[in-house]
Amino acid sequence: MRISPLNLLIAERRDAFCRIHRLGFSTLRAACGGQAAEATGALRRILTALDEGLSDTAPDAPLPAPRLHPDAVAYLVLGSQMGTEMMRRGLPEDQQTGYFGQEPDMAAWRAFCKRMGGIDSTTPEAARILSDANRAFAIFAAAADRILMLDAQETLLAQAG
Repeated sequence: MRISPLNLLIAERRDAFCRIHRLGFSTLRAACGGQAAEATGALRRILTALDEGLSDTAPDAPLPAPRLHPDAVAYLVLGSQMGTEMMRRGLPEDQQTGYFGQEPDMAAWRAFCKRMGGIDSTTPEAARILSDANRAFAIFAAAADRILMLDAQETLLAQAG
């Protein structure tokens, strides 16, 4: 809900979207120690694309976060790639670059889903994965709050000064 109002056709809003995602994904990487099951490579590629696309903006320090189960992080990382694919289709071709130029890793998604299908949903581990996935989504809400608040403060300062 915090991110959806951003009009990605406007460069500044697209940059804010990418800054939110860079902060969210870097926090996830720190929270799982860089080990995100089938999504480890995708997480690394996403962060590289975001860093390259935002090279003129210093990255924010990761948010404080609890240690997250690698499968919870994998769920969010791999699932988000499909959402990003849908958003990319709404952008003009010349804006389908960087973060929005990546194809989803469908092989990793299928492997993840297959492996998750074999987990007993009544175990404490399954409960932890679900709980940690909710925490991972909360990290992105906090990242959106931080970045959008900073943008609003900068706008107010520019208008006042």
